[in-house]
Parts: sequence; C-alpha cells; structure tokens
Amino acid sequence: MLIYLRDYANAITATGYLFAILGLFLTLNGRVELGTALMLWMWFLDHWDGHIARKTKDSRRPGAADFGKCFDGFGDFMHGVMFPSIVVVLVGRGAILSLGAILALIMAGAIRLSYFENFGLTSDAKFSGIPVSYDTPLVAILLMARPVFPVKAFPTVLAMAFVALAVLHVTTAIKVPAIRGRAIPLATILAVAISAVLAQRGLN
Repeated sequence: MLIYLRDYANAITATGYLFAILGLFLTLNGRVELGTALMLWMWFLDHWDGHIARKTKDSRRPGAADFGKCFDGFGDFMHGVMFPSIVVVLVGRGAILSLGAILALIMAGAIRLSYFENFGLTSDAKFSGIPVSYDTPLVAILLMARPVFPVKAFPTVLAMAFVALAVLHVTTAIKVPAIRGRAIPLATILAVAISAVLAQRGLN
C-alpha cells in the first residue's frame, strides 16, 4: 500500500493530510484560527496534487492514479466537509442552528462528492454546483472578518453561511470553473497570505 505514496501526486496529498491533522488537532483544542491556517495548506496542496497528476499521467506506476483518486477524495471530505463542520459546532457552542448547519453541510457534501466521483467535471472542465473545496476558504474569510460582527451574532452568521453553501453544493444549475493552470499559483499565494494572517491572530 505504502508504495503508492512514492508517486509524486500522492506524496503531495499525503503532505496535505499532515497539515490537515495538525489543523484539526489545534482546532479541537480551541485554536480555531491557527487550525484554519494549517487547513488552508491542505487546501492549496489539494490543487497541486491534481496538477502534478495530470503532468505525470504517462509515467505513473500502475494503480497510482486509482489509489490517488480515492486518497484525494478522503482529503476533500476532510477539509471540505468535516473541518468546516467542526468549526461551526465549536463557534456555535452547541446551538441548534449549528446542528442544522452541519446536518445540511455533511449531507450535501457527501452527495456532492459522490456525484463528482461518478460524473466528474463537465465537458468544458467545470464543476456542477459549488465544490466542497470552497468551504475551508470560506471559513478562513469569515474568521478574518470576525471582528466586524458583534460577538453574539458571529456564530449565526457562520452557521447560515454554511447552510447556504450546502444548498449551492447540490445545485447543478451552477457551473464553476476548476482551479487549474495559472490559477493554481495564484490560489496558493492567496492561501499562504490568509494563513499567515490567521496564524498571527491565533498566536496572539
């Protein structure tokens, strides 16, 4: 099994998991901003692994692509569904609205990932509906904007944002271009910049 991690794309995915695990550990221990900063690294590495997989598709060992597809899919669930759900619950402190938000998010995320697993991108390389990979960046943006909201209002804002996003995950009428090519370095720079701001806040 471990031999498939010697594949460049799968090794990048595995590195992303390390950031995600650290991010989850910190978040579950109350360091939400710092945990989100680390989760953003899994987010942009998730784009690089696909880029490398496409670039090396003719030289990958047999089975590496199939392994990588499932390996990457679990990562999508971790940073696109599970992590935002944990943040919503922690920030909401057990509120009923936070329960409703994570019910919607987890169900929509599972449906969306299953749909993508079977049907993939459209013929013009677009996603049907908003991909779950947008969830962690939304967490990061909302946390950065947190000082703008009244303390008691922020948990409601966060929960409602993810209720709305859950609906958009399964709305196939929306077509979203995949982040590819030159967009990947730009997304990386943006993610690193936001993670640096959140890390600074989390360490203060």
